[in-house]
Amino acid sequence: MFNGSHDADRLGNPAETVRRHVERALAGRASILLLLAQDVADASAALHTWVAPLLDRDDDGPRYTQVTGLAWEREQPGGVLERLGLDVEDPLLGLTEGRRVLAVSEAGDADPASLQALSSAVHRLGSTPVLVVLTASTAQAQAGDLGEIARAHRETTVRLDRLDGVGVQGLGARLGISLDDHTARRLADHTAGSTAATLELLEQHDPAEWRSPDTPLPATAGALRQIEDIWLADPEVRPLTEACAAIGSWCTFEDAAAVAGLGENAGEVVDRAVELGALTTRRVSMRIMIGFRTKLLRAATYEAMGVARQRAIHRRAAEVLRSSDIQLQQRMLASAGPDEALAQDIEEWAAEQADQGAWHRAARAWLAASRISERREEASRRLVRCIDATVSDGNLYAARAVMSELELGEGRPERQAVLGYYQLLLGHKDEAEVLLKQAWEQARDADFGTRAFIAHRLTLHALIDWDSEALVHWGRLALDLAEHADPPIPAGFEAHAMLGLGLGGEGRTVEAEDMYQSLTSSENAGAQGQRALMGQGWLHLALERVPLAAHELEVAAPLTVWQGSTRISLWSYAWLAHARLALGDLSDAQAAVDQALPLVQETGQMVAMPLIHWAGAQIATLRGDNELAEQHAAKASAVRTDYQAMLVAATMARACVSIGTGDYAGTVRAFGPLVRLDRHSGIDEPGFWPWHDLYAIALVAIGEFDAADEFLRPHEERARERNHRSVMARLGAARGRLQFNRGDIDGGRETFEHSLSLISDLPMPLLRARIHLGYGQALRRLGKRRDAETELYHARRGYAAMGATGYVARCDRELKAGTRTRDSASVTELTAQEQAVVDHVVQGKTNREVAESLFISVKTVQYHLTRIYARLGIRSRSELTALWHST
Repeated sequence: MFNGSHDADRLGNPAETVRRHVERALAGRASILLLLAQDVADASAALHTWVAPLLDRDDDGPRYTQVTGLAWEREQPGGVLERLGLDVEDPLLGLTEGRRVLAVSEAGDADPASLQALSSAVHRLGSTPVLVVLTASTAQAQAGDLGEIARAHRETTVRLDRLDGVGVQGLGARLGISLDDHTARRLADHTAGSTAATLELLEQHDPAEWRSPDTPLPATAGALRQIEDIWLADPEVRPLTEACAAIGSWCTFEDAAAVAGLGENAGEVVDRAVELGALTTRRVSMRIMIGFRTKLLRAATYEAMGVARQRAIHRRAAEVLRSSDIQLQQRMLASAGPDEALAQDIEEWAAEQADQGAWHRAARAWLAASRISERREEASRRLVRCIDATVSDGNLYAARAVMSELELGEGRPERQAVLGYYQLLLGHKDEAEVLLKQAWEQARDADFGTRAFIAHRLTLHALIDWDSEALVHWGRLALDLAEHADPPIPAGFEAHAMLGLGLGGEGRTVEAEDMYQSLTSSENAGAQGQRALMGQGWLHLALERVPLAAHELEVAAPLTVWQGSTRISLWSYAWLAHARLALGDLSDAQAAVDQALPLVQETGQMVAMPLIHWAGAQIATLRGDNELAEQHAAKASAVRTDYQAMLVAATMARACVSIGTGDYAGTVRAFGPLVRLDRHSGIDEPGFWPWHDLYAIALVAIGEFDAADEFLRPHEERARERNHRSVMARLGAARGRLQFNRGDIDGGRETFEHSLSLISDLPMPLLRARIHLGYGQALRRLGKRRDAETELYHARRGYAAMGATGYVARCDRELKAGTRTRDSASVTELTAQEQAVVDHVVQGKTNREVAESLFISVKTVQYHLTRIYARLGIRSRSELTALWHST
C-alpha cells in the first residue's frame, strides 16, 4: 500500500536494505543482521536469496561460514560457536583476521549462549569487517533469548513481509526468470507470499506454462508430503479432502459430505481433517463452509488424486450438487475434450452472469466455454467475450494474460472493441479511440447487440474524458440499441447508469436525478445496482448533497458485497474519499484512499490513479505532511493523462502541494496545460471538477490581476446560472482576494461575507475553513488585525476539528504574524500601490521586475519599500516575505 514512506524492509523490495547492511559491515562496521519473516523457512530462504548473492566468493571475498540452529543442541552451550569454527571460550579470537561472514539459519533453535556470545563479540569488534546473519521467525524474535538479541540489534533487524506480486517478480529476477504481472500476482496468492515456496516452484517449474489464468499452479514437494502424511494418518479424511479439492476453494459442509459419500459421521471426519491440519471451517450466513488451510494444500490434494480419480469425482459432483454454476464447472472438468453442447450451456450461464454485472464469474465461464469449443471460430468468439468480461471486471493483468491468445490480423468489431476497452482502462485515450472507432465502423451492418456493445464502450470512453456531449450521445445510442437486441444485453443498463452523469455534466441536473431515481428504485440487485448507486453518489457529490453522496458511495464500494466489478468499486472508493474530505472527515477519507490504492495495484487500472492520489495529496497537505503530499502528486502524474478528467485530477494533486507550500507561481505553472487545453464543456460545469478558484487565487497571489479577473468572469456567470452555491462561494473567495488587492476593501469584504453566507447551511466544513482562512489572510495583509483574527480563529477551529494539523499550524503562523504587525511601529493600512509592490516583492521579483510589472519606475518601487519597511518595523525583503506570507 502506498503510504508515503520508503518501506525498504518489505520483502517485495528488500535488496537495498540488505545490501546497505552487508556493505556497511564488510567495510568495517561489525554488526548482526537479523532477518525475520513470518515463517522460519521464509527467513532462511531470504538468507540464500538476498544475502548470499552479495558476497564475492573469490580469493578477495569474505570468508563465509553457515550453520543451522538445531533444536536438540539448544541445551548445549556453545554448540553453534563450535560448528562455526569459533573458540567457545573467546569467540573474538577467530573474528579479527580478514573479513568474515557468519550465518546462522533457524536461529530460534540455536543455543542461547552462542547467540549471546556472538552479540557481545560484535559489540566489541567495532570497526572490524565482520557480519553475523541470523534468520528466524517473527514470533521467535518477540520473546525469549532471541528477543533480547533483536532488541540489542534493532537498527540492523529487517522484518520481511510476505511476498506480493512485485516481490515475486524481484525474486524471479534474482533467478534470471522474467515474470509478467499476472503470473507474479497469481504465484504470490498461490503461495501466500512464502519466499521458500515461491523459490521452490520457480526452480522446479517453467513459469511460462502458467500464463493462462485457467492453468492450475502446481504444489510444492512439501505440500505433497503433508497431504500424503495426512491420508496415511487417517484414511477416512482422504475422500473428504478430495471432494473439497474437486469442488473448489470453499464449499458447504453438505456439498463436501455428499461428494465424498460420507454418512452420519461426516461431522467427525471434518473435525479430524481440521485437527490434522488439512482443512479449516468457517460460518457464513449460518452455513458451515469448508476449505483448505492453504492453496498449496489444495493443489497438492488435487495432484495426488491422479487423472482417473479427478474425473470420477468431478462426474459425481456434477450429479449430486444442486448449484447450476458448480454443476457446469464439474461437467467441464470431467470432460475429456471438446464438447460443444456443454460449451453452449456454459456460455448461456456466462451471459446470465454478465446480465447481472457479475463479470468475474462471467469471464471464467466464457474462458471455459472457449476451451471446450469444437469450432475455432466459436472458441475465438468466446475468448473475446472472456477478455471483455475480464476488462469489465477491472482485472487488466488477467486480461493481458489471455489477450495474447487472440488471433492476429484484422479482427471482428468485437475484438477491436475489447482491445479499445483495455486501452481505455489503462488511460490511453488515443489508442482507445482509434480501436473503438474502428470497431464502430466495422459494425455498421452488425446486429443490435454487437452495436450496443461497442456504443457502451464509447460511452465509457466519453465518461473518462468527461466529454458530456459525447457521453449523452453514445449513452442514448447504446440504450436504444440494447433495447432492440435479442436477447437483451447488460450494456444497456450500464450505459443508462453513465448517461445520468453525462446529463449532469451538461447542467441538466433535474433529468439526471430523475434518471438515477428510476435506476436505483428498480429491482436491480448485485453489480448492476452497484453501478447505479455509484453514479448517483457521484452526481450527488457534485450537487452539494455531500452526506447523501458519501453514504451512497460507501454502500457501492465494497466488492465482496456486490460481487460486481473492481472498476466500479475503485471509482466508488475514489469519490468516497473526496466526499469525506468535503465533510472534513480526514481519517475516513484516508481510509477510502487506502482501500482504493491496493485495487489499482491488483488490477492495473491506471485510469483511476490521478483521482485517488489527488485525494491523497489533499489529505497529506492538510495534515502538514508535505513529503507525502509530494509523493501523491508525483504518483498522480506518473501515468499518462490523455483523458481530460485524468489531467484535471493530476493537476489538482500538484496544485494542492504547491498551494500548501505557498508556491503560487508553481500552482499557475501546474494549471498551465489544463488552461491551454481545448476543454470539454463538462470540465467547467460547476460542482464536478472544482479547480477554477484555485487557479484564480494563484493568479492573484502572483499579481496577475487582469488575468484572474478575465478567467473568473465566465465561471462566475455559469455558477450563478446553475445556482450552485458552493461553487459561487469558491469563486467568490477568489474574487474577494482580487478586490482586496485592487484596493476595493469594501467590495472584498462584501464578497467574502456573501461567500460564507452561501454555504452557511451546507455540510462542507473544509470549504468553510478555507474561505475563512483566505479572508483572514487578506485582512491581515491590509492591517485589519482584529477582523483578521476573527476569521483566522474560525478557520483554525474548523481545521482543528477535522485533524488538519498542517493548516492549524498555518493559521497559527498567520495569527502570530498579525501579532508582529500589531507590535510594530505602525499599523497604518497600506495603500493599493504599496500592496501591489508587496505582492510582487514577496514572489521574489527584483525592483526592476516589479517596476516593469506595475509600469512604474525603479525609484518609485524603492520609495514604496522604504515606507513599507518603516510602517511594519522591518528592515529587509526577506523579513517582508516572512511577515507577509507566514506560510
